Amino acid sequence: MNINLLPMYTCPLVVSPAETFICWMKDNGITTGTGGGTYSPNNNVSRAEMAVFMQKLDELAIAQANAADAANLVAAKDYTDSALSTGNILVSAGFGNWHPFNSTDPLSYTYFSSQTQVSRSSIGSSFLSINPDIPTVLYGKSLKFKGVEFCFDTFASTSLNYVEINTYSHTTGSIGRNLRFSDPTTRTGNQCRLYTLSSPIVLTADDGVNFYIQVNWAAAASQFAIGRTTFIFEPTTTIAAPPAAPQTIQDRQEEPISPEFDTSAP
Repeated sequence: MNINLLPMYTCPLVVSPAETFICWMKDNGITTGTGGGTYSPNNNVSRAEMAVFMQKLDELAIAQANAADAANLVAAKDYTDSALSTGNILVSAGFGNWHPFNSTDPLSYTYFSSQTQVSRSSIGSSFLSINPDIPTVLYGKSLKFKGVEFCFDTFASTSLNYVEINTYSHTTGSIGRNLRFSDPTTRTGNQCRLYTLSSPIVLTADDGVNFYIQVNWAAAASQFAIGRTTFIFEPTTTIAAPPAAPQTIQDRQEEPISPEFDTSAP
């Protein structure tokens, strides 16, 4: 019994009990028959023909394995990209890491397990700031900066008068910062306030962020307590370029620090 195996022939055939297996061999390139477009299923197979079958079967297995690996890699990448581009990354800066903007301000600090209390020996206002150690680029992808949550407690004669969020980008020196958010509202009491950027910022390897507050002391030696400060980021799929190449500038003249936008912070 002969079975037509011309390329245009469509399996399955209803002429042999082995038709399913014969068609599978044809469809996968293991055999083209015995010539003239026939398979001759009742003929004997020589050792040479068997060697050809085995080699083509091995090539088929390798091709199928490579195709499966490629599909798995694509699926794994899609899953990873999806997992790394959803949800927030929260970085809490230690409340003991705050420092005065002006080192000559008459401030003193008392550290507790859950807060830092700041007092001033004279009436007046002082700026304090915190610059968290954060990865602006994580696993080669840029992070998006979304805002800050700040917890504080005012005591008698103290108030929170101002809040500011900045980013900075340093490529040839330490000059330059961008005002991203400010709130001049005077606040008292015990609060955790969420300050959200209206336009989140996609950070680069050259960027950083900082957070300023201005506290007013209406009476000397009164307390202002600083609690948790959480910086809020979101992963992205944006590939980040490496940091800018270092440059050496000879005989550089001092330049005044001019923020890109108006800012009340020093």
